[in-house]
Amino acid sequence: MENLTEYLEKDRIPLEDKVKQYLEVEHNMRLLEVEMLSMDHQHADEEFPQDQRGEAEMQMGVLVQRYNELQKEIIALLPSVNQLVEINLGYGPSSVGYFTIDHETYQPLDKPVLRVVH
Repeated sequence: MENLTEYLEKDRIPLEDKVKQYLEVEHNMRLLEVEMLSMDHQHADEEFPQDQRGEAEMQMGVLVQRYNELQKEIIALLPSVNQLVEINLGYGPSSVGYFTIDHETYQPLDKPVLRVVH
């Protein structure tokens, strides 16, 4: 019989914490991207303050670097490849996995993918 509470196990807490950080950084990247696009649109007809754009680009660089670091840390914590692992992100079971094979066609992917299902 399948263990339906496996995602609540204490040994998954470090993985859960990393995934939460990863999702937060991803969210912040999306917000910053929208802000940068909004800046571009608002200032299309006038001289755009380069210090604001430069600061936003620097922030994005820091976020992308942290995103890539967290992705590597999560992959290192996963017990296997091409398989989802159930975790608890605070609102029921979620899953995370690192895939090198397409789950529909079973063909190797050009670039491996970290998937978070929440």
